[in-house]
Amino acid sequence: MTFSYGHLGGLLAEGAVNWVSGIEQLWNEVEAAETRKNSRIAREIKVALPAELPLDEMRRLVHGFCCNLKDRYGLVAQWAIHAPKYHDKEYGKRVEHEYRDGTIDHDGYLRILSDPTQTNRNFHAHILLSTRQKDHEKGGFFGDKIRCLDNIKTGKEEIQTMRDEWEFRANSALSRAGSNARIDLRSYGDRAAAGDAPEGLVAQPHLGPSAATSDLNKVEGPDGDHQLTKCSASGGKEYNDLVKARTKAQEQNNDLWFTWQQTRTLERQRARLEASERHVAEREVARKKEAAEEKKRISEARCIDDARKAAAEAVHMVAPLGTLADVIARAQRGEKMQMPPGEDPEIDPETYERKASTTPFQRPIKIRRISRIKVRTNAD
Repeated sequence: MTFSYGHLGGLLAEGAVNWVSGIEQLWNEVEAAETRKNSRIAREIKVALPAELPLDEMRRLVHGFCCNLKDRYGLVAQWAIHAPKYHDKEYGKRVEHEYRDGTIDHDGYLRILSDPTQTNRNFHAHILLSTRQKDHEKGGFFGDKIRCLDNIKTGKEEIQTMRDEWEFRANSALSRAGSNARIDLRSYGDRAAAGDAPEGLVAQPHLGPSAATSDLNKVEGPDGDHQLTKCSASGGKEYNDLVKARTKAQEQNNDLWFTWQQTRTLERQRARLEASERHVAEREVARKKEAAEEKKRISEARCIDDARKAAAEAVHMVAPLGTLADVIARAQRGEKMQMPPGEDPEIDPETYERKASTTPFQRPIKIRRISRIKVRTNAD
């Protein structure tokens, strides 16, 4: 059987991993490796690609994921990246025709595909995997089946490993592209249990591709411009009920997210204040300890020179409007040493703003300039 989808368009990129002899020969060799009429010849993985990524990053993401599968299982992979669906099918056919004819360039084509008013932005990739390992010892043909994916015990673990790998690679690609968007493949319950989401989030009903496509149709407005309007799908009442349930779930989840984020913000602010208070208290205890040590060194000085030196080095011992001799005398008498009024050291280091001193000089400062005399040498 021969299939051709060239007239449909929408193929953005394609490739193969662990195979260089052409796609036609690939699947013919896959068929030839099977002997039973009910044999499984391939597996398919469908992945949604973040619309925030440029096409080159999408290609890099899908190809790298396939390389990981090849390294892990020894299989062969074929991948293809498809464009999203158009809201207006006739408009989509016209865009694809003009793109093939060269009327629309590649960058303009990608801009249309990324426009939420024109498409559903459902960039996605199809990945076909061989069920057998490629046997290089047999000339590149296929050998043993990959049984770990069929086993009822190990299959689930292997699928979860694939999901984790895709999540890591997709988020890394978003980070490289400078986007803040991230994907999280965990359920709402698992995310809430880990503290990464609020409790009570509900899953949204899935409308499906046909319903999602018919959800938005383009009609011509009174001024000739195309406008998007809601319309009912062929499902009728069932579809409308799904839309209402989805809208209700979205509103409920948005309220929960908003409340949860506000609560987390307040908790972080409270934690910062508590940490600041602990820091101030610890610094005050340390300051008092240092002041006591300075006072002890001054009072226990054996001579006036040692006392002067200890007083000069002290940073917490200051006599109000006193001289150096006053500081020494007060320390030796055991009097309580206090800071001058308005200079209380018990402050919050995060909010304290140091003010410039307004104390005038008691006497003028004489500055002596040293004249520089140039000495001539023989080299001059």
